[in-house]
Amino acid sequence: MMKKKIYSQLWIYFACMIFGLLLMAAILFAVATFILFHFQYITHQNSPIRLTYVFAIFSVVSGTGVAIFVGRKILLPISRLSSEMRKVAEGDFSIQIDEDEKVAEVQQLLHDFNSMVKELNNIETLRDDFVSSVSHEFKTPIATIRGYVQLLQNSQLSESERQEYLTRIMDGTHQLSRLIENILKLTKVETQGMTLEEKEFRLDEQIRNVILFLEPEWEARNLEWEIDLEKSYFYGNEEVLYQVWLNIISNAIKYNQDDGKIEVFLTENEENVEILVKDSGIGMNKETIVRIFDKFYQGDTARKTKGNGLGLALAKQVVDIYQGEIDVESQENQGTTMKITLPKKNH
Repeated sequence: MMKKKIYSQLWIYFACMIFGLLLMAAILFAVATFILFHFQYITHQNSPIRLTYVFAIFSVVSGTGVAIFVGRKILLPISRLSSEMRKVAEGDFSIQIDEDEKVAEVQQLLHDFNSMVKELNNIETLRDDFVSSVSHEFKTPIATIRGYVQLLQNSQLSESERQEYLTRIMDGTHQLSRLIENILKLTKVETQGMTLEEKEFRLDEQIRNVILFLEPEWEARNLEWEIDLEKSYFYGNEEVLYQVWLNIISNAIKYNQDDGKIEVFLTENEENVEILVKDSGIGMNKETIVRIFDKFYQGDTARKTKGNGLGLALAKQVVDIYQGEIDVESQENQGTTMKITLPKKNH
């Protein structure tokens, strides 16, 4: 639609410009003819021949003027744009064209090109960061597994040492499995978005099921729970929303203190559903709060435990798909509160 609009506007501008130049040439031709008749350079006897000469001269002058004007105002910027597009096609995303053009449509065209190149540059940067981060995340557990496999080759190991190393290897494989699983889920959400299958389900029951699923983890930490979930029906994709509560509640367990407490509340009104998850854990500093939803980011506190920095990125992506919000409040050693607001959908 935008291309057709710009093309149509350029065509109108071009037609008006040609008409204006030809009209000006015709007026000048008429004035020049009148002057030449007045000074008797052209008479009734020689008028056909000399009028032909004058017309030819004005045709050349007006044609040259049209060519120069069109070339400077339209063709030159488009030629420059074509040259820069070839550079972009070769992989140079640092290109930016000067948008200072008097023709509004050409200026809009150059602005759209600059915006496109900036977006391509951002995508390229994200791709490079993603590949670098994934490579790093895979290297750590693989190096751990390789190290313990080499240690297991020592025939002098005691049975307890052998079992310890096998446990470490299993932990490494679980870490790799979680990483791959989260990457696949995040990719699925990003590519499929709202095309995921949706239905109405009990949101409060889903959150309870997540808490029960994580029971071995929170029982091992001896955590206390305070749960108050209003009965709530929500229309959406059950699978991806399950991942939101799984990752957020799992974090509340993982970064809590032993013998700590987790509070989970669900309230709703006519427009929104609000879920609050509060823990009494180690909390986060300001830098971590700002970047907590970035892919692969792990703050200083997160480095003390096992993770891959994808869980909250996945949760944020899903909440964004449903046009919701996640608000985070946290202080170091004073716990973290996450509030998820989801607008209700009409179906």
